[in-house]
Amino acid sequence: MDFSHRLDLYETLDFDAHLDEELPDYEPDSSPAPDYFISHYETPLLTYHLRQLDRKTQVFVPYGPSASSSYKVKSNTFRMFSKKPEMEVIHVRSIEGIEKSVASIWFENDGPLPWRPRARIVHGRSTHALESRNFNDWTISIHGITYAWTLDARPVSLVLREKDIDVVIARFTYSGCGVMAMRGAEVGELTIYRDGLSSDSEGVEKIIGGLMVSIVHFKRMGRNYKNDDAVRVDSVSGVRVPVYRSSVVGEWSG
Repeated sequence: MDFSHRLDLYETLDFDAHLDEELPDYEPDSSPAPDYFISHYETPLLTYHLRQLDRKTQVFVPYGPSASSSYKVKSNTFRMFSKKPEMEVIHVRSIEGIEKSVASIWFENDGPLPWRPRARIVHGRSTHALESRNFNDWTISIHGITYAWTLDARPVSLVLREKDIDVVIARFTYSGCGVMAMRGAEVGELTIYRDGLSSDSEGVEKIIGGLMVSIVHFKRMGRNYKNDDAVRVDSVSGVRVPVYRSSVVGEWSG
């Protein structure tokens, strides 16, 4: 049998001809993240309605069928000879009604110069210092990361972000009553998004503690924020939150 035509074919193909050529340069994929990944971080993780039960007690009421616990905030107004904190965050298990103090909050009137508003949150075995360098925004360091509660507008809200990053971790939007709410009325709504800080209950409790520092600070300054109901509905409800969940107002200096 004649195999000569097959040998000629192998010589023509020349399998080793391209072995020394360089591979093409690799270009990393710069295409935007898939929609399912973006929506994962756009979707609120937790929602609470902050209600003013009485002069000394506020409660974060969870929203949603899977909500199983709430947080109560008690204020101690007369502290001249008391070691009690100015505010105490209490975790309440809704089904059993069991209450447990999880965080204590103090405002610091003394401190190094230059003077600025300061506070501290004691959460478990850790203490977190807060300060407001510009008398407006509050920064807090948690596990070596600096976060800030900043004031946003239209609707009036307090927004939590990580320093130098535009992603919104939590947003508290004042109600039509705002801090002047009484007898069970709503002070505002807290929406918490997916983030490393909000991934467990300890992080959520730190978020609530920092928020209360900012709310009380503004109220003591006589800045009784609230939102007109029409503005609040137009600006919050029915609007798709962008991926970066950023705001238009509220820059802060770190």
